[in-house]
Amino acid sequence: MAFSFSRLEAEIRQLFDDEAVVLLEFNSSGHSGRLMLRAVADRRSGTVSIDDCVRLTRQIQHLISEKRLLAEEYQLEVSSPGLEYPLREEWQFAKNVGRLLKLQVPGEKGPKEISGRLVSADGEGIALAAEKTEWKVGYSDVLSAHVLPEFKPPRMESK
Repeated sequence: MAFSFSRLEAEIRQLFDDEAVVLLEFNSSGHSGRLMLRAVADRRSGTVSIDDCVRLTRQIQHLISEKRLLAEEYQLEVSSPGLEYPLREEWQFAKNVGRLLKLQVPGEKGPKEISGRLVSADGEGIALAAEKTEWKVGYSDVLSAHVLPEFKPPRMESK
């Protein structure tokens, strides 16, 4: 049976839908003569845990075996999106309200970066605030968006 990437992706997307998980990305590549499959999963609310990734990996392996979707050996990786993963969908912005973001938006001389705390996300777009500045940006004007890491310094106890 020939490998059908689109059929495999559709089957995985359905499996994820059944598990209330969103398939953000699915791709395949060849590496050292072996097919590499990578799926990035998220939830519209909450997060995807390591246990979720392990469970989804097992379910995909079972699906591939049961439906004989692949005739060759493969390696499979299921992960949640990390901080480096771009926000693309409205629901991704909504679930990150309160977090620091870095956006690229159109500027007069090309793309410009703005950073600040995401204060709202609705059907119209997002609002980002930094110190005394607030930006309102429509989703179509977001060229790229990433969550920024936040590190809180340890609390110093007085003696």
